[in-house]
Amino acid sequence: MKKLVRPEGRSAFFLTTNGTGTPSMVRLIEAHYDEPEILARWRMVSEINQENLVAMRKYGETELDGTPLVYAVMEPTEMSLAELLQNRTLTVDEAKQLASSLIRALTALHAHGLVHEHVEPANILAAGETIKLRSDCVREANSPDDEAESNRRKAADAQNVAAVLLEAMTGRRTLQGSATLLPAPFDGIIRNGLSGKWGLSEMAAALGPVASPQPPAATPRPIATKEEPKKADIAAPTTGSSETVKAAATAAGPLFESAEKARIPAAPTASEPRAPAAAIPASRVVPPAQAPDVRHRIVKPVEKDPRKIQLVVVAGLVALLLIFVGWRMMRSSEAPSPAEKTHTTTSASQPAPAPRAATPAATAPAGAASAAEAPLSGRTQWHVVAYTYNHQDQAQQKAAELKQRHPSFNPEVFSPTGRAPYLVTVGGAMTRDQAIALRRKARAAGLPRDIYARNYSR
Repeated sequence: MKKLVRPEGRSAFFLTTNGTGTPSMVRLIEAHYDEPEILARWRMVSEINQENLVAMRKYGETELDGTPLVYAVMEPTEMSLAELLQNRTLTVDEAKQLASSLIRALTALHAHGLVHEHVEPANILAAGETIKLRSDCVREANSPDDEAESNRRKAADAQNVAAVLLEAMTGRRTLQGSATLLPAPFDGIIRNGLSGKWGLSEMAAALGPVASPQPPAATPRPIATKEEPKKADIAAPTTGSSETVKAAATAAGPLFESAEKARIPAAPTASEPRAPAAAIPASRVVPPAQAPDVRHRIVKPVEKDPRKIQLVVVAGLVALLLIFVGWRMMRSSEAPSPAEKTHTTTSASQPAPAPRAATPAATAPAGAASAAEAPLSGRTQWHVVAYTYNHQDQAQQKAAELKQRHPSFNPEVFSPTGRAPYLVTVGGAMTRDQAIALRRKARAAGLPRDIYARNYSR
């Protein structure tokens, strides 16, 4: 591993090379009993030969310092669309290349029973002159018990494509009504895509054929007095320097060209020899990127009445005073009287009566209702896992926080082996069908999207 590119959740990305010096990107993920699922997805991705998906060269399992890991070796990429949008938006021709690449990549995934669910500028990368979508973060689209859920996931990918195109062309993530003006054919693609009326096939039909990007023709250069930066220096830019981002944008291809691509050679000094006129290339005019429409932001300033401001301030102070008085009155009414304290002390000193025989409870706890509907055997000990920790105290703290926000889910700490990792689960032990239904309900309630169900029977 030569360089840590970035961490991401329980995984990290590294730059490395093989024995022949070929650069590669490696992703390492800490395994939490989900190695078969991850490797199965990567196996399906490796069998898809589509140029707009980041190629997966190798994958497998390993161990580092006693920690089980899964790894994927992928082709190297350069800058991301998110880094480019920090400097400028895309032109119409660049947006057509972006839309065509994303539609082809997602169509290939959907045809193999996979969905992406993470189509966003940070996951859209450049490899030379080709736009590529990350392929190491896909999910299964086919649900064994709900075909409608599979169609919904595929439709969500199409909506994400429309959202990416809107941000790439305008710099905004919402349409803001009819004030946003979009050129054809993106007005129909973005509006119908965000509303869910159009899928990938309708978007592709409206986009039409898109010409592949052609590399710029080579032009003669003057005799340089300063060494040009090497390509390896800008292959993996960081976000800490704007100069580094611009340099990577120039080397990434037509879509990721910088708006300041034209360079004007500096005039030679009296001590430097003047280069021949034929050796000086003519500067090429690059059309500016399409600027976001800002006409909706032009509003007429309105002067505020100072008397209204004073009335609002006075009303706020009065409301705070009333709230404070009410709180004091509630505190005083809740305080027990001296007689009640004496009665409580006397009652506590008397011996407690003998406990009666325990009777079976009529109802089960609310959080375990779904798990109690059917008897559980050694093969039906399914759990829905929301969080994973290596320390038990951290897992218990997270379960307590989750119980305050979602008490009906009955969160608890579960360890399959009696040691790390410690899993924060919801709903307790249940059958497979109950676990799948509870996972869907938990996602809808705002729990993490990567919550999963697994059988931990022994």
